Amino acid sequence: MSLARRDGLGYGARHLAWREPNTMPYVYPIPNLLPPELVTEIRNRLEAEPDNWVDGAQTAGREASKKNNQELAADSALRVQVSDAITTVLRDYQRRESLLFTFLAAPAKIGTFLVSSTETGGGYGDHMDNNVMSKGTSEELRSDLSMTIFLSDPESYQGGELVIDSDMTFAPSFKMPAGGAVLYATNSIHRVNPVTAGKRVVAVTWIQSEIADPFMRQMNADLLQCLNAVSQNAEQIPQLANFLTLKLEKVRGNLQKRQR
Repeated sequence: MSLARRDGLGYGARHLAWREPNTMPYVYPIPNLLPPELVTEIRNRLEAEPDNWVDGAQTAGREASKKNNQELAADSALRVQVSDAITTVLRDYQRRESLLFTFLAAPAKIGTFLVSSTETGGGYGDHMDNNVMSKGTSEELRSDLSMTIFLSDPESYQGGELVIDSDMTFAPSFKMPAGGAVLYATNSIHRVNPVTAGKRVVAVTWIQSEIADPFMRQMNADLLQCLNAVSQNAEQIPQLANFLTLKLEKVRGNLQKRQR
């Protein structure tokens, strides 16, 4: 029986591991989302063209007083080039990390990436991203998910952790290796802790999903991961039985809740 899909994301592709990190609902760390060579190329370009940076508070709206960083200017050709390069990788379904991103986000639209640089003393206090990005333009999208891709090596700066659900006492913080990303629900209150040494460089975007309901989007991602695992002759891996059982029980329970 073939599990090939008409949208080109074949379940039979052997690129998505069946065990993936997950911290809490709608928060997904994705290690190595960008290949190292692209991260190096982006950093070299940013260092070579230092005149493209502007005050990041310009894009913060009512939260401007909480934001202390620099960003590539919105009309910068370099910003467009960096964004296009990252988006091309995200659409490369031969890469397991890109396929995982697609499973989790079910993206209908991916916004132009914002590139920010936060130096010593900078940060971004507790805030929530806008529900609609680029409103009134051709790039307008409903922001279901936010994504931060870390471009700096974590050893090169201190502080600067991304804290998600920062209004909660158990809020998780993330400082991913260069090329790693965190995908999270846009309606989460979050912050960037102050950088106490060095420089933190990241690329940030917002995503409109094909599935607006986060509950249903989570179930879709779970099912896709299970189908992908089954298509990889998973019966040859005994440990997989427990993974599939847990995932399918989770989906079944969620579906039952939707009926109440």
